[in-house]
Amino acid sequence: MSLLEASALNISFRTAAKPINVVNNLSFAIEESEVFGLVGESGCGKSLTALSIMGILPPNAYAVGSIKFRDKDLLKLDSESMRQLRGKELAMIFQEPMTSLNPVLTIGYQIAEVMTTHFGLSKKEAFNKTVELLRDVRMPSPEIRIKEYPHQMSGGMRQRVMIAMAVACNPSLLIADEPTTALDVTIQSQILELLQKLREERKMSILLITHDLGIIAENAQRVAIMYAGRIAELSDAKELFQNPRHPYTMGLLNSLPKERGVPLKPIPGSVPQPGRLPDGCKFSDRCEFVIPECRTEEPELRLLPENISGSSHFARCIRSEVISWNYSG
Repeated sequence: MSLLEASALNISFRTAAKPINVVNNLSFAIEESEVFGLVGESGCGKSLTALSIMGILPPNAYAVGSIKFRDKDLLKLDSESMRQLRGKELAMIFQEPMTSLNPVLTIGYQIAEVMTTHFGLSKKEAFNKTVELLRDVRMPSPEIRIKEYPHQMSGGMRQRVMIAMAVACNPSLLIADEPTTALDVTIQSQILELLQKLREERKMSILLITHDLGIIAENAQRVAIMYAGRIAELSDAKELFQNPRHPYTMGLLNSLPKERGVPLKPIPGSVPQPGRLPDGCKFSDRCEFVIPECRTEEPELRLLPENISGSSHFARCIRSEVISWNYSG
């Protein structure tokens, strides 16, 4: 049984006219102790998917379908039940720690609050545990840092605070939403290494959300590629990088930096707005392999008959078995 399984998940925003669907019929599963990657450009619905799992969608948004976490359907739980799960069983590292941390409270207080809320620890016990957590995430001089405020720290330090807060209660699933955004390359590597270390020590699963396929290649076991609120491709990470079967995945791989002096090959156009999606395949207006049939009916996400790794490989493309990836560079 999977740790978390989303089935036919749809997320929509209420408007004065009619609801606008932004995540469409999303289905995936995350196994115990697995790093599952969710990849796509900005506007594809990755963060909304994470917020729906945590039960913290914006007030004008709602989700239908099913998100089963062990024996519970998260979409059917009341607010108090979700509050008890958040932080304890489900935790999330947000994209920008400066806007997620309270600027008028010390970081020691903010981390300790998680443990006093879920474990009922005394203030002294919680602060002692906070120092240990900060030491676990390699924060220098944790005894001093617990008395500091978010603005007194660098971006890398604030991200370590967010990680310490997220793992304080040993969650079963940690959602990391662009955990290395705005950090320099050295700090990015340290943060990702830290997440892997904590995953191995605490046997937790990680939903790693990013637009960077390089991060996925080094850290994830399986990966789903999202486009326009849909899964375009889903497979084992090794299989995806060796044998991509959706034109969008191929475009993402070809747009990665290569050797010095080799120009980037970007995907033409941009992700369409949710209310203005093209007919048929939602990637058809940007696809180099498009044929007339692509514009008439949206393809289903289907299991492909052959793959390299022997694992299941799904793609949402009617031409996935005839097109081939031409690595540029």
